[in-house]
Amino acid sequence: MIETMSVPAVRPGFYPPSFTAGMLAQLRHVGDAFWSPDGRYIFYPQDFDGRTDLYRLDLETGRALQVTTDVEAGGLLKIAMSGRDISPDGKQLVYLNGKDGRLWLMPSGGGIAKRLTPHVEGSQHSAAFSPDGSQVAYIAAFGDNQDIAVVSSDGEGWPQRISRGDYFVFDPQWLPDGQSLVYGEHDNKRMPFFETRLVKADLKTGQFTVLADGWGKNTAISAPRPSPDGRWLAYLSNESNWTNLYLLNLERGKVHPVAPGAVEQGSPAWSPDSKGLAYTVNQHSDISLNYTTLEGKTTVISDGEGVCEGPSFSPDGKKLTFLKQSSVSPANLYLYDFADQTTRALTDATVGGVEEADLVNAEVVHWTSPDGLEVEGLLYVPKQVQPGKHPLLLHVHGGPIAQYNRRFDAGVQHWVSRGWVVIEPNFRGSTGYGRDFRDKLRGTWGHEDMLDNLGGIDFANSRGLIDPKKVVAWGGSGGGYATNLLLGKWPEKFKAGVSLVGVSNFQSFPDQTDRIAQPLIDEILGWRHENYDLYGERSPVTFAKDVKAPLLVVMGAEDRRVPAKQGEEMIEALKKAGKTDFEYVSYAGEGHGWRKVSTLLDHHRHMQEFLKKWVLDR
Repeated sequence: MIETMSVPAVRPGFYPPSFTAGMLAQLRHVGDAFWSPDGRYIFYPQDFDGRTDLYRLDLETGRALQVTTDVEAGGLLKIAMSGRDISPDGKQLVYLNGKDGRLWLMPSGGGIAKRLTPHVEGSQHSAAFSPDGSQVAYIAAFGDNQDIAVVSSDGEGWPQRISRGDYFVFDPQWLPDGQSLVYGEHDNKRMPFFETRLVKADLKTGQFTVLADGWGKNTAISAPRPSPDGRWLAYLSNESNWTNLYLLNLERGKVHPVAPGAVEQGSPAWSPDSKGLAYTVNQHSDISLNYTTLEGKTTVISDGEGVCEGPSFSPDGKKLTFLKQSSVSPANLYLYDFADQTTRALTDATVGGVEEADLVNAEVVHWTSPDGLEVEGLLYVPKQVQPGKHPLLLHVHGGPIAQYNRRFDAGVQHWVSRGWVVIEPNFRGSTGYGRDFRDKLRGTWGHEDMLDNLGGIDFANSRGLIDPKKVVAWGGSGGGYATNLLLGKWPEKFKAGVSLVGVSNFQSFPDQTDRIAQPLIDEILGWRHENYDLYGERSPVTFAKDVKAPLLVVMGAEDRRVPAKQGEEMIEALKKAGKTDFEYVSYAGEGHGWRKVSTLLDHHRHMQEFLKKWVLDR
């Protein structure tokens, strides 16, 4: 229940924070788990202060042991999947080193690590042991090329290239016979959001078979998961508009949906007996977890407010681990017992004071855009409300094909505890609402989606919560782009803007970004050589002359996805236009998001001072 202050002692924005920047910076971030073959241990990554390590949790004793030391594991904030795995005999781990981008082998109990392919250059990820443990399949990237490769698991041999063609490949999975792999691929000049397919590669014959084809059909197919008995291939497809889970009978070639519905499903995981699948269900900004048998009987493992992901069955199929978080609880690993239908927490990735910080639940809200499109979003309101006096943070997500859901966002909770209202729109193009909603971003990026975002301001104002003269645009990556653009195209709406790792110039961005993101704008706005003027029209630098509000631009010096040059171009455009109310910060050693404690602390200090100077004190 919202408590209204009867006698305002402190103005909104100046509330003493119950969730401090120090608490935020000291939180550990936990990733998906995988099991040891004997079922005694689970392994999971944990990220803290710019480093990710693998931990082994003993389910009998409850003891968690850090097993990576000299060679750290790949960061949780990496865009590419790291694909950690354990050998079938439980003796070896393979994982991505976040420093050199290579795969390493090490004993599962910790010890000396060595490179999986010591004689081969290029980045590697998505490793998977073969069923007999003698080989490891992985994705090898060399310049503009990406292929599936297989190498001996002893770390001594040379890899064998498996895939062929001018494609990007993803998610290699072994079939139980150990003679074939199934993986996804898409045109390397396109993004994986739109058209992908699944391919089976026979390692003995060299034959390739397309098992599920979304090419030319505007259909994204992903997450291939062969059943342990080899009879079925589970995968995700949005052929019905909604991303649902499908089953392909590998013997007969017939396909059918598992649990069709107007929801987005994900993260499929087979039970060891091949009789059922666990999967997530994304609906109304929450992501629940279900288990469905092949006969169609469904068990809800975890629902309610929050986000579940990464289900993983114990070897005997009696238990299931998964990650869960909510607006008021950081992500942790949980264990579900099928026998007694109970769930218990396995990790506690928090710090003292968080449970007492009086965090607020996100409210799912809706508004209508000017063209009649219904937009869903999340609203965060301080516990103590002073009607019409709260400053507003319009928090725009990146991607732009992504989604805000009721996950734990430490930064949002920090600002709300200071008295800010936060609105998070899931504008057109967001995931979670079907393919048709996603496709509404095509050709409209930089205009109609911005109107969806602006509708969030009007909604918060209609609730009598905010001072409409104290609105701040805020976001990272695509949200940073939106911040830059909103201040230039709708300058009368904003008091300030905070742009994090944001794009500023569509015309130059494809030449600066990494290979994976190069086709992003082409995919949504059309080919650059045919739409060069449109690229300029949708670029924030074009409207720098119209910016009235102060802008804080923050970049990561090592960011390959949105290089710091994009932030510099925005600052140069502002200077050229004669603007002076801007600040620029670049963090050394940081990429596409902040991982170091020192960066997190400095960023929140800097943002607080910026907002105080330009919004709260004026």
